[in-house]
Amino acid sequence: MSSLPCFGLQDKVVVVTGAGRGIGRSIALDAHKSGAKVAVGSRTSGELDTLANEIIEAGDECFAHTLDVTDVSSINTFMSAVIEHYGGIDVLVNNAGYNKQQKIIDYDEQLYDLIVDSNLKNVFFCSQFVARKMIAQGGGGSIINISSQAGVVGAPMRGPYSGAKGGVNNLTRTMAAEWAQYGIRVNAVAPTELDRPWRNRP
Repeated sequence: MSSLPCFGLQDKVVVVTGAGRGIGRSIALDAHKSGAKVAVGSRTSGELDTLANEIIEAGDECFAHTLDVTDVSSINTFMSAVIEHYGGIDVLVNNAGYNKQQKIIDYDEQLYDLIVDSNLKNVFFCSQFVARKMIAQGGGGSIINISSQAGVVGAPMRGPYSGAKGGVNNLTRTMAAEWAQYGIRVNAVAPTELDRPWRNRP
């Protein structure tokens, strides 16, 4: 690798959920450029394969595996496969999420559950699995939860999403307090509006 950014993740195992596109893809690529051993998960295997091939063609390793973050058994299978492949996890980026915009009065239970499971439940169970492993292996680690500005301010047309992201913010604080004794840092990042060129791809 010719050069690294101002920070280094040399030989650290970095797991990124929802890595097929957008923020997750960018995080995975930046982690790779910083020297990390990257593991990526997403429901869309085609996008994962494209990302993994890009990293592999650059001469580095990337472990890709399908992941449905709304399904705890899928989370467990994915994380176990990462550990089997790399032997441990140093950094988890909980990026995966989903939203559909409409008025609060128009959401039904099925869509509400999908949005909350995709944005809050997944952070809880992905982090729980990884924290258990970090505690067992010793040496601490880092968990980064991708939240949203919608979890900090009022967000019309994003009721369940806003509530779930607000939950992510407070869950992050609680995880940080519980796991600090093990050297596990837990932080949240709350982006706002982004350019989403992938939405226009065929």
